[in-house]
Formats: sequence, structure tokens, C-alpha cells
Amino acid sequence: MRMTADQEPRAEEPSSRSEPHRDPTEWGRLIESLDVASCYVAIGSWLGHKLRAQLAAEDIWQETLWLSWRDRAQHQWRGLSAFRIWLLSIARNRVLDAARNLGRQKRGGERLTAPFSVLAGPDSVSNLLPPGSTTPSREAGHRERALAMESALDSLEPDLRTIVQLRLFEEISMREIAERLHLPLSTAKERLLRGVTRYRRRLRQRLGPDSAGAGAP
Repeated sequence: MRMTADQEPRAEEPSSRSEPHRDPTEWGRLIESLDVASCYVAIGSWLGHKLRAQLAAEDIWQETLWLSWRDRAQHQWRGLSAFRIWLLSIARNRVLDAARNLGRQKRGGERLTAPFSVLAGPDSVSNLLPPGSTTPSREAGHRERALAMESALDSLEPDLRTIVQLRLFEEISMREIAERLHLPLSTAKERLLRGVTRYRRRLRQRLGPDSAGAGAP
């Protein structure tokens, strides 16, 4: 039997100032401040073409929100960036689970197990979250912005695109990026600067001059 949000223990809820991710009155504002569209882009890149034919980034994100709200007491608040990284780690685990399910399906002819967000439906997932966490109009706006971000990102040269995605969308540290790509740190930083400049210019061309980039390097 599924436990809903109003069945969870409410004792010793922290103040919104010290632990805003555990405060139902702060939750929706906190999620919107993450630039959800950029999270869609990160999730979409992890899904790849095969999984994207079966699942949408929004489905994974809805499940991520439900899991993070359910398990909010497990996260120690260390700022918005750390909170976003925690959410993305949950999302990536859901993508890995979906990939494993797809592998089992190919080997044994089993059907791909849909994520909870798909099985329950968006309305049911929203009912498990604090009020204002997500709305159809917001989701449509996030999807439109994510498509523009993906288009701007895809327009970059491959060496710049990889660094911009890892830093701006996945918030990987520059030192780790340099190690992953086997580059001197100075070279990685120079490519990031060029990539971010081009990405944001091309994003403005798609969304208009008032648009902002995803995150900050």
C-alpha cells in the first residue's frame, strides 16, 4: 500500500530557514528556483535515444520530486546547489533503473517497467507533493524552455558541448571535468568560457534577450 504525504510523520519539522526542503510551504518555491528546464535537459541526455522513445524526462522528474519529498529527511541542507545535485542523483538512479529494465526486456522479452510517475499519472503524483509544486502550465513552460536549451546546446562544437553540459547542467566541478576528459584544468576552463558564451548567445536567439542560461559556471 502506498503511503501518501499526509500519512508521514510530522514531528519535529525544521524551520524553513534551516531546512527549506523539508518545509511544505517552501517546497514549491524551492523547486521552481532550480531552473527545472535545465534538469529536464540533464535527464534527457542520460536517457539517450532508446529510452527517450519509452520515457520522457518529465516522467523521471516527477518521480524524482516524489522520491525526494518522501526522503527529504535524508538530505542535510547545504544550499540550493547541493540540493539540486541531490535531486539529479535521484533522477540519474531512476534512469539507470529504466536502462536495466530495458536490458532485461531485450534479453527475456519482458515489458519495460514504467516509472511510478507514469503508472500513477501526473495528477496522482502532484497529490503526493506539497501544494504548488507543479502545475500543467509550469510543466509546459519547462518543456518549451528545455527544448530551446537542448537546441542551443546541440549547436555547439562537441568539445565545447560536453564541458558546458557537465558544468552548467550537471554541476560537475571543473577539476573533475578536466580529469574525465583528460585535459589540463586551464584548457577545460578556457573551453568552458567559450562554450558558455556561445551557448547563452544562441539560447537568447531562441528564447529572446531576457532569457538566462542554465545555472552558473
